[in-house]
Amino acid sequence: MIKVVLFDLDGTVYLGGKLIKGANSLFRKLQKKGVPFAFMTNNSSIGPADYLEKLKSLNLPATKDNILTSCEAAKLMLDDLKLGPKIYVLGTKKFAEYLASVGFENTENNPSAVLVGFDKELTFDKLTAATRFVHKGVPLVASHPDLECPSPDGPLSDAGMILAAIKSSTGVGPKAIAGKPNRWIVKLAREKFGVKNDEIAIVGDRMSTDMRMAHKFGMKGVLVLSGVTKRADMKKFNFAPDVIVDSVADFKDDKVFSKLLN
Repeated sequence: MIKVVLFDLDGTVYLGGKLIKGANSLFRKLQKKGVPFAFMTNNSSIGPADYLEKLKSLNLPATKDNILTSCEAAKLMLDDLKLGPKIYVLGTKKFAEYLASVGFENTENNPSAVLVGFDKELTFDKLTAATRFVHKGVPLVASHPDLECPSPDGPLSDAGMILAAIKSSTGVGPKAIAGKPNRWIVKLAREKFGVKNDEIAIVGDRMSTDMRMAHKFGMKGVLVLSGVTKRADMKKFNFAPDVIVDSVADFKDDKVFSKLLN
C-alpha cells in the first residue's frame, strides 16, 4: 500500500502559476482518506520557505513539512560529497540565500564546487566565472537536470541547459545531481516521512525525471499529460509509468483514484 504521494508542481499541480483543474479536489480527497502527500519540485529558483508562501497563496494545503525541493536535496548532496562550505552558485539570489541559511557561502574565492541551479538571473559574467572554475578542475554539481521548465508561453531554459553550455566549453559534465531522478531527493522523502521506496507514489509530468525516478527506485509512477510529456514522447523511453492520466482532474473518478494508492 502507498503511504505517501509526492506531487511534482510545474506542469502537474499548476502551470505558469495557475492551478490545474482538479488539483484541490484531489488533495481534499487524499485528506479525507487520511493519505499523507507532499509537494516535490526540482525547481531551485526559490527556496522551501518561498514555496510555502507560493503554495499557500494558491490555497493549497502546504506546510513546511510537506514541501520537498531540490534546494534541500542539494544540501544533502553537498554534505555527502563533503563539498563546501565555500561554493560558487550559478543560481538565483533566492537559491543562494537558502544555501547560506544551511551553511554554504556563495563565493568566487577558491570555491570547492560549482553548483548549478535554475538560474533565472543568469548573466554572461556568471556563466563565464563558472566555466573558468570548471576548467581549473573545480567539481561541477547541480540541483537538478531538467533542460526546460514548462510555462504557458513556452518552455524556459532550465539547469540542464546551463550544464550543457558548461560542458560544451569544458568537456566536463556534473559529478552529481541532487534532484529527481537521483538519490538525494529520494533520501529526503524517505527521511521526512519514514517510508520505504515501494511505499511512495510520485505524480509528475516528466518521463525523464519523475517517472525515471519511480522506475529507478521502485516507486509507483503516475504520469500526467498536462505538462512536458505527451503520449508520443513515451516511446523514447525503455520503461513505462504504472498509471497514465490526462491530468490530476482524472482522479475524481474513484476507479482511477484507487490506482493511485493500490
